[in-house]
Amino acid sequence: MKLDITKGIQRKGVDVPFELTDSWGEDHWNGDTISYVGPVSFSGTYILADETVIVRGNARAVIESNCARCLAPTETAVAAEVEEAFVRDKGQEREADDDQYMYSGHVLELDEAVRTSLLLELPSRVFCKEDCKGLCCQCGANLNINECSCQKDLTHRNPFSALASLLNEDEEV
Repeated sequence: MKLDITKGIQRKGVDVPFELTDSWGEDHWNGDTISYVGPVSFSGTYILADETVIVRGNARAVIESNCARCLAPTETAVAAEVEEAFVRDKGQEREADDDQYMYSGHVLELDEAVRTSLLLELPSRVFCKEDCKGLCCQCGANLNINECSCQKDLTHRNPFSALASLLNEDEEV
């Protein structure tokens, strides 16, 4: 995603609106591979003050990843507010704690700032639906589609099932 700031150079100190869209492929997030479904859009304003450009706006994307319980492909709409400062690169070395992005010429490369903002808005675990039953731990069947015979025998095979007989529902523990 590239933002041409030529209009802002001509009108320093004035908010300049912009709208951008770009197609992104795959990315890695939280140990998983995700993909962007459709274009990523980013719209907002930028303002130029001396050698710094402040970019503010809203980014939107639809991200496809696997459900954390049943591994089914799942689409998640994500929206993020982006507010970043871009400082002109003068060839000097950046300080390690500097959280500003660098640019040269009249074009800002926004991919990293937008991608970071979108990924931070994703939930830590993505589910296909709120009440996803997941996969059977014995045979691997998707329990959202059908029940398996493993689940019925599971209580007899569970080494802790004998402890259940020690508890009486009417007794306080």
